[in-house]
Amino acid sequence: MTSSINYTFKQKNVILLMNWMIIFIIFLFHFSIKAQNFDLFQDLSLQSKNPSIVHFTQQDFDADAQFWSVTEDDKGVMYFGNNDGILIYNGSSWNKIKLPNSSSVRSLAKDSNGVIYAGGYNELGTISKNQFGEYTFKSLKDTLQLNNVSFENIWQISAINDNIIFRSFKKLFLLKNGTVTQIPSRNSFIESFHVNDRYFVQDANEGIYEVDLATNQIKKFLDASTLNYETVVYITKNLELITNTGNVFRKQKESIQQIQSLFKDANDQVISAIAYKNQILLGTLSQGIIVLQKNENKFQVNNLENLNGQTVLNLFQTQKENVWALLDNGLEFLNYNSPRTNLFNLASVYDAQVFENNLFLATNKGVYYSSLNNNTINSNSFKKINSLQGQAWSFSIIKDELFINHDKGLYKISKNLKVDKIGNINGIWKTIPFNKSENAYLVCSYNGIYILQLINNNWKIRNKVEGFDESSRDILASKEPYTYWVCHGYKGVYKITFSENLDRTIAIDHYTDKNGLPSPFNVNVFNWEDEIVFSTNKGAFYFNEKNKKFEPFEKLNKIIDTKRNPRKILQSLNKTWVVQDDELGYFETNSNNPFIEKDIFLQTKGTFNRGMETIIPISENGVLIGTHTGLYLYNLNKKRKPENISTEITKVSFSTEQETSFLPIVNDSLINLPNNLTTLRFSFAAPNMPNSLNNSYSYQLIGIDNDWSNWQQLSFKEYNLLTPGEYTFKVKSKNVLGNEASPAVFRFYIQPKWYQTKLAYFIYFLLFIGLIYIIQRLVKRKINYENKKSILKEQRANKMLQLEIDQLKLQKDKAKIEKDKEHLEKDILQKSKELANYTMLLVNKKNFFSTLQEDLKELKTIVKSKQSNQKILEIFKKMHQNKIDEEYLAVFDSNFENVHHDFFKNLRKVVPNLTKKELRLSAFIKMGLSNKDIAPLLGISVRGVETARYRFRKKLNLDHDDKLIEFFESLTN
Repeated sequence: MTSSINYTFKQKNVILLMNWMIIFIIFLFHFSIKAQNFDLFQDLSLQSKNPSIVHFTQQDFDADAQFWSVTEDDKGVMYFGNNDGILIYNGSSWNKIKLPNSSSVRSLAKDSNGVIYAGGYNELGTISKNQFGEYTFKSLKDTLQLNNVSFENIWQISAINDNIIFRSFKKLFLLKNGTVTQIPSRNSFIESFHVNDRYFVQDANEGIYEVDLATNQIKKFLDASTLNYETVVYITKNLELITNTGNVFRKQKESIQQIQSLFKDANDQVISAIAYKNQILLGTLSQGIIVLQKNENKFQVNNLENLNGQTVLNLFQTQKENVWALLDNGLEFLNYNSPRTNLFNLASVYDAQVFENNLFLATNKGVYYSSLNNNTINSNSFKKINSLQGQAWSFSIIKDELFINHDKGLYKISKNLKVDKIGNINGIWKTIPFNKSENAYLVCSYNGIYILQLINNNWKIRNKVEGFDESSRDILASKEPYTYWVCHGYKGVYKITFSENLDRTIAIDHYTDKNGLPSPFNVNVFNWEDEIVFSTNKGAFYFNEKNKKFEPFEKLNKIIDTKRNPRKILQSLNKTWVVQDDELGYFETNSNNPFIEKDIFLQTKGTFNRGMETIIPISENGVLIGTHTGLYLYNLNKKRKPENISTEITKVSFSTEQETSFLPIVNDSLINLPNNLTTLRFSFAAPNMPNSLNNSYSYQLIGIDNDWSNWQQLSFKEYNLLTPGEYTFKVKSKNVLGNEASPAVFRFYIQPKWYQTKLAYFIYFLLFIGLIYIIQRLVKRKINYENKKSILKEQRANKMLQLEIDQLKLQKDKAKIEKDKEHLEKDILQKSKELANYTMLLVNKKNFFSTLQEDLKELKTIVKSKQSNQKILEIFKKMHQNKIDEEYLAVFDSNFENVHHDFFKNLRKVVPNLTKKELRLSAFIKMGLSNKDIAPLLGISVRGVETARYRFRKKLNLDHDDKLIEFFESLTN
């Protein structure tokens, strides 16, 4: 029993010891990996010395493209001498001022007091900024009594202690304490140099002279013959002289000797030069910038890559240790503080791999490589493998051998860079190890998966996995054996299971938006924190094995932006890298409050190869990024450096309907503004910010905005139609590294209109009190009125009772009157009908007699016998006895008068002299008879009736027959 216990105890100790050994080995392996990555990062950082370069064109600065000189003020604002004048750049916007004679500005300098000096053709002076933020040039010609002196161009200005030295070809002007000393040249002062607080000037074909700044005396330093009559461009602190032909001379005591020639091609020239840290930068005529590194007694020569211009007229180092290169066609800003270094820019990069001390790149043009043993790594150091032309997708290291997954197939690179193709299939995305076999690898192609094996020390593609023919670019091993997840860009997600001998698939599950995915498009699969995560257009998802559905992965969704697709999720060391749409960022994986840091990578936005984003962390603070534009090394150590930097308001203007005015920006007091302003505009910058070319700004107008605005790159803000009141405008800035500057503040007060003043509000208050008093009086009066009204109402009620009694009597009388009236109206109506009937009877009778008379006359002409004619005459007599005579018309007049009371009387009042015939005509018209009906009654023709009516209208001064009828109607009314 005891021996059994001892055996068990020993067995446990052995297992525990083995576990500790495994942990120790893992630790050593991890430490080795980290050390290798750190060494690689250090190597790349040291070898890739190219700065980040920004090119400025005429579209940026809106002036002539040729620049001559440059300087920087204490706040980091840059001043450039241009053919069009002085261009001033504060990191956000450009300003331009001209010299009084509009000449080119050849020279600029800043003295120890921060005063900026400028020189042009027969002009020199200072540049200052007024209280409104506007820059002005003040000429010193009057002060220095140089109005009548012709000195032509001022080519250089040097500020040494309290001395300001202006160099033209003809003279030197030494300005000290307001006094000018002039030193003329023998031939031409072609160059001048400030070395160790000493001032040297070169006189053409004479040599180099030194000016004693204490006595303003000049003495020869070197004779021109010792320099082979060459023009010196730069003198180092060690008194090494570099000439425009590229020759380097060294002065030792009284002797001088040529030690080096920089140019292999004698056709080039050195135009400008500056010392930069432990290097010298030379601006050349046709090679851009050459970098000189001191190596024992000589200089090591390297070219600076990626310059857009090859002719560099001048160079300048800024306070932040960056460099401006002045070209004959624009400007270049060399940012040595940028966290981003360009290693390669010849093609679009899809993958990178270090192998056998070489850095290999898979690009759209093929495979490039550069030795890590080179002094520098840049585009020129990379060589192309000619046998691997075309699209290369990725690298795989298998058993210490490098494989290239290429559009044309799978290739292996040997140590001597020999290329061998494996198999005869084309279109390979990647090659990955199979999780259940050490000797099997999955070759993922455009149309399925193949099996790669090492057989008899030869790599062979053994077979294709039958049953799955989809593109397998995005593939990840599942936690289940022989099972893999494959994401297709357009068809969703596949879960495939292989047979044990890897010859076919035994199960394929296809998942789309019907299985919980937001969409079958743009889904990718990654491994994060030992979890399989799927990125979608709505954030991260995971697969729930229980209900076979995809569900949101909240642990990651709390960190990323779920409104954007995290196309790439890569966990490496202590960081998780994420590409959301086209923006790269990272967060600390184990942080208690993780947030995505992305400002430093803003320059890569929109440049990634979608679905094939290249992110290769090589250390805790180093990462390689592949984009459309090449390969970049990012140094995260340069991410944030706390500095005392402030944002500046550079200009404030307001507009009314008539004009635009500027406000003082140096005044901390409250600024009063008129109430008729329509627009208020703030311009701002942070010129002293490191890496200031892509600053972002956030602002807040206290009184309007509740919070700061979103960060944006616009360097101005406009407000329209602000209401009267007191406001405080605040603006802060941030660079691409995340460094945030302290805010600038501007306080102002918009005066109210006359009806918005305190006096107006006091008057409004008095009017309000008066209104309340008036309302109170009116209410009181109303109450008294209502009391009186109640009394009167009671009295009136009594009267109303009596009136109601009287009303009853009146109603009875009214009923009787109404009854009589109704009877009268019926009587009148009856008489009217009788009158109308009588009238029509007369008309018909008259018509009958007229017709009969006509017929008899016609008969008389036909009948020939005497007896018949006699009989016709008797009939005429009888008709004459019965014709309508005055007696019938008199009856008509009487009946008409009974119906239309006082018609004739009223008519005679209007027209006194009317005949009886005209009175009857008016009666017939009143009754509405036509002219045809009236004619027989009056014994005249129809034409005669019309004539009679016309004469009647003339007597009444009426111009129309309708008005005559209206007139008769008015007589009756």
